[in-house]
Amino acid sequence: MNIDHTSPLIAAILSLSIVAAAIGFLAWYFKAPDIPAGVTVTANPAPEIKHEAPTVTIKPQAIKVYRPAVKRSLKLPETIAADANQHVIASSKTANDEHPHTITTTIDAQTGDVQTFDRTDPLPWAAVNTKSEIGIYYGMKHGEQAVRIEGRQELLQVKALHLGAIASADMVRGSTDTFVGFGAWARW
Repeated sequence: MNIDHTSPLIAAILSLSIVAAAIGFLAWYFKAPDIPAGVTVTANPAPEIKHEAPTVTIKPQAIKVYRPAVKRSLKLPETIAADANQHVIASSKTANDEHPHTITTTIDAQTGDVQTFDRTDPLPWAAVNTKSEIGIYYGMKHGEQAVRIEGRQELLQVKALHLGAIASADMVRGSTDTFVGFGAWARW
């Protein structure tokens, strides 16, 4: 088979491949490490207070805390769970959605009551987002039974628009039809 390397299509595919490889490298390089399910880590401060230091001292009359056993129920690190001086004053779950959340806990200096707030933050204007998906599907294609294997690699996010690569293979009666590309999709 003779390939014409001067073809605009070949040039476009090559250019797109180079751009996709560069974006993939950047996404891999800047990706935050995943925290495995069930592992408790210290939360990072919200950006609004990241460069602040606590400077005000309050002396509440009494602080209401949960019983010590909840530390183990919440699967806190053993050093915290075993320490009699460490107490749980709040614990929250956030919605599993596309938006980042800011969790803030306040204490009333008069009563010692604690209140936790969950603020849903807007989607970022631009973010490296390296989610991967793979799936296998059974259905119909051109009136024939078919099996589709599909994979998608997200690379960037601009608000609700996600950019990335997709590849699929459709198998119908022993023949295979493939697609590899780069594109955008919305998620809500």
